[in-house]
Amino acid sequence: MSMNNSEQNDQAEEALKQLEERLKECKDNDDSNGRGQTLFEMAQIEISRENKEGALLMLIEAYALVKDLGDLSYICPIGELLGQLLYVSGSRVEGLNMVGESLAGLKEMGSDDEAANTEHLLDAMIAHSLANPLPEEDADS
Repeated sequence: MSMNNSEQNDQAEEALKQLEERLKECKDNDDSNGRGQTLFEMAQIEISRENKEGALLMLIEAYALVKDLGDLSYICPIGELLGQLLYVSGSRVEGLNMVGESLAGLKEMGSDDEAANTEHLLDAMIAHSLANPLPEEDADS
């Protein structure tokens, strides 16, 4: 089993190296869309490696890049994953809002299957937050 994990780690490392090269090319060519997509792919690998913090930073940058371009086909999947990470990182309201925005974008594009999946995800996130409320923060802090 550890051999399998080691092989997976090696594959992830190699994929990240290739993506980092592509990211550099996109920066050199001033390709914001390509940078956003590449960061999204890198974040997915980091999530598989359980590096949520690194993935979150990549997704925030990716989202900012594609949001400026206005292409919903890039904004929605990046926003949905970013929303999930924000939610599990404790920024529940921001996470729910982000997934909600992605759902609205998918509906606007007419991506019915993806919208249905995102709607189920959002419903599950809302149900989770209602069943597991966060402790109230001190109003003075």
